[in-house]
Amino acid sequence: MNIKKQLHLRENYSKNLKEFLIHRIDQLGYFNFSDDSWYFEKRHKDSLPKGCYTLIFYQVPIQYKKSVKYYALLCDNQVSTIQKKCLNIARFLKFIVKQFGYLALEKITRQHVNAFEYSLNLSSYSMNNKQRTYASVHDFFTKISDFDENLNNIPSKRINPFKQRRNKKENLISPEDLKIWDTLLKDEQLNIPLEFRTLYWLIRSFPNRITEVLSMKRDCLKSFYSEYVIQIPIFKQSGGYGQPVIKSIPVVYQGHGKYVIDLIKKLQEQTNSNLSKYPIAQNQKHDYLFLIRRWNFYDDNGLNVRFNQKFTNQLYNWTGPKINELLKQMGLIMNIRNKHNQLITPTTHHFRHSAVTERLYTVGYTIEQVRRLTGHKNESMTKFYTHQLVEKHKEIHLGISQLSKPHESAVEFKGKILNLDKRTTHQLSKDPRRYLTWEANGKKGVGICSDISGCNPQGTSVHFECYACDWFVPKIEYLSDYRAEYVYWEKVIERTSGDSRRAAHFENAVRNLSYLERIISICENGVAHFKEKLVLNKSKKDLESYNWE
Repeated sequence: MNIKKQLHLRENYSKNLKEFLIHRIDQLGYFNFSDDSWYFEKRHKDSLPKGCYTLIFYQVPIQYKKSVKYYALLCDNQVSTIQKKCLNIARFLKFIVKQFGYLALEKITRQHVNAFEYSLNLSSYSMNNKQRTYASVHDFFTKISDFDENLNNIPSKRINPFKQRRNKKENLISPEDLKIWDTLLKDEQLNIPLEFRTLYWLIRSFPNRITEVLSMKRDCLKSFYSEYVIQIPIFKQSGGYGQPVIKSIPVVYQGHGKYVIDLIKKLQEQTNSNLSKYPIAQNQKHDYLFLIRRWNFYDDNGLNVRFNQKFTNQLYNWTGPKINELLKQMGLIMNIRNKHNQLITPTTHHFRHSAVTERLYTVGYTIEQVRRLTGHKNESMTKFYTHQLVEKHKEIHLGISQLSKPHESAVEFKGKILNLDKRTTHQLSKDPRRYLTWEANGKKGVGICSDISGCNPQGTSVHFECYACDWFVPKIEYLSDYRAEYVYWEKVIERTSGDSRRAAHFENAVRNLSYLERIISICENGVAHFKEKLVLNKSKKDLESYNWE
């Protein structure tokens, strides 16, 4: 292929890519390519403020503005991350214009980028800031080479010349310091608004991001017998596109679990009451749990609350930075200090890391019952304690559920149902497919809902609600599938038991395992019963067929 043809093909590709990127704007918001401020309204589905979903290009030199906009449309990061990258790129391009005058992008060489690197080295920016700035420049040249037919070489270095420093200790807060905060936030005598107390215990009890907790809907609670399920939206997996992934956290309604659930219920009532009294400010989400009047802590011979007079008659969605500000206010007013007499002013991110390293709350059990015994050099010792922990969890789950004993529970085999009253058995036999429910090992309809009065087996909010219900009738034909599912959850427990960061996965797996173990026992008891019946029937038949005379 000659050079002319290659250039022609590349030019066509670049043109088509640019058109595709401009058409992509319709999926993001209601702005034009020529605008210098882009609000990604269609990706704004959480509690973050509008600014976190807005890109601005005022800092970019006018000669390079189009290229930076195409770059922004090519990025698939969070909008706030794209904004930071664009600002870093603008810093580099302004340096080029100032030092060398306007240069077409294809004319920028390694020497020009090295000069910028040298200026970064001499700057007062932190090493992490320098690293991110250079990484943004490299990413910019890498991506625009796709739609700039004249750019053949990437002038930046492939290996970043600036090393990023990480300080993991900054993300942790000591258990002793946490206990001080816990004591204060459980003190009902302190003038702490309900929404702040509820938020504190949600971020303290579960390892979720503050944005996710603040984006909880008012109908986030689902009840199920002695348990509740808290539904929290997760945006990380969906990348901000479409609907968020909903994480369901099972909570036993006793102990600390009851305390957290009751707080959520009270906040639901308060939010509904406020909605009937106050209007919602512009661009705020109407269905959020944390829809509040604006206020601050202030010192008046103790901790007090003062509503913002300018905004007091409107409702707003809370944001992460505002929560950090309130934590700081409370820490200063209450003079919360550790044993070294240092002020403890944590951030929400501190609580996120602490929730996964030392959890006060794990589906309602005590600390002793859920302690992650990590740090053993001997792996078999860790597995021994894990086994003890799993057995204790299973005992608690099945005890709270108050389910029937396996040998007393109903089971079905080849259309015959054991341990059910005649009326229900007769009703189920009329149209068994109507009562099929849920799945095991990926197969649909491997159980029967014996609640003929109206339970909807297809509509339960949580898969294992059926397994944890006395109405559920397992089918012996699918015993191998129940066992395969049991093995799957055993492997999940094995993978997560020693990792404190995955405590929620561990808890969920133990819960599922305990219910599956019961279902397998029901089937095995059923097999024994049907075998015994077959033997008796065969013996009876043999006796009847034998001619004694």
